[in-house]
Amino acid sequence: MRAPAINIVNGFKFVPGGHYMDGLSDTDCAQFFRFYESQIQADPYADVRDRGMIKVIYDRGSRTIRKNANQSYFQSYAANDSDGGRVRVFPPISDALINDRTFLHLLKRNAPYIDEYCDRASKAELNISVHFIRYKTDMGRASYSSPVWLHVDDEPLVFIHLIQLTDNAIGADSVISEMDSKPTNVLRLSKPFDTLIVDKTKKHAVTPLGSHGGMAYRDVMLINVEAEVQQK
Repeated sequence: MRAPAINIVNGFKFVPGGHYMDGLSDTDCAQFFRFYESQIQADPYADVRDRGMIKVIYDRGSRTIRKNANQSYFQSYAANDSDGGRVRVFPPISDALINDRTFLHLLKRNAPYIDEYCDRASKAELNISVHFIRYKTDMGRASYSSPVWLHVDDEPLVFIHLIQLTDNAIGADSVISEMDSKPTNVLRLSKPFDTLIVDKTKKHAVTPLGSHGGMAYRDVMLINVEAEVQQK
């Protein structure tokens, strides 16, 4: 019998970007945004996205991270009916991220949630995957997530940090539902570092990205606390 989901944020929590930007300088943010831009490449599994990934191991006691030897990504088919059930390998993010001041600042702000999960799940270490994902589309087309609609992740805890959303973007709204898939909440990440935190007690999705003129972009960084089933 599957263990009940651990409720960390009652399904979801929106955290304004200002919470994360407090303590960062304009230079810190600008350097991180340039680093992000330099690390994304064409997604080998979908031409509507660019992305990069690095996996790290988080030590609960010291709150430190180190690179994981395993740099592949797996989702179950139950969590992702588009790409689940197979191992995917994405363009690598540079190891420089592990010591990046801005990334470590964001991780520190997320640490209370991560540590609560560690303590309640009796985990001394966690596998964490960090994904840079750019949704990109021209007018009249669409860019979309994988999976496309409401789902529950394999991951017990996910932090979705907005990097940028261009002014010409249409859609790209976050949707929350109970397990019956009937939407109960809609919210929008619109400012740098606006963040949606989700656990496994509710479903979530992001609507496809469109454009009302020219190329539109939605750049996000996901910090995913991985489950045992994902260690392939």
